[in-house]
Amino acid sequence: MSYVVRKDLADGTDWNKLDRRTQQIHTAALEGFIFTIDSKRVLTLLKELCLDTEAESWFKNAKCGREAMRALQLHYDGPDENKRRKEDAHSQLNSLFYKHEASFPFEKFITATNDSF
Repeated sequence: MSYVVRKDLADGTDWNKLDRRTQQIHTAALEGFIFTIDSKRVLTLLKELCLDTEAESWFKNAKCGREAMRALQLHYDGPDENKRRKEDAHSQLNSLFYKHEASFPFEKFITATNDSF
């Protein structure tokens, strides 16, 4: 089912440098009886995984697993989400302050710093 949720290859991708599995995924037909079955299965899985989360609203009207996955990819991999993640990381880094071991162990400080990156 990976061919249903695949991302499009970047323009100028050298087809010969791709491994055989990736080539198979990107040459699989996105139409036909088998695709319809696989797409419905992907849609069912996505609905189960995203039940009662904010992600559910991004593809609630989708009729196809590929359509639902593309909607999620556009939302979570898009430029606005990227900008929001960077702003969150910057604000977390700005709010971290290590004073001494008793009140804020150094391991917690390092862990919080690494999580921001």
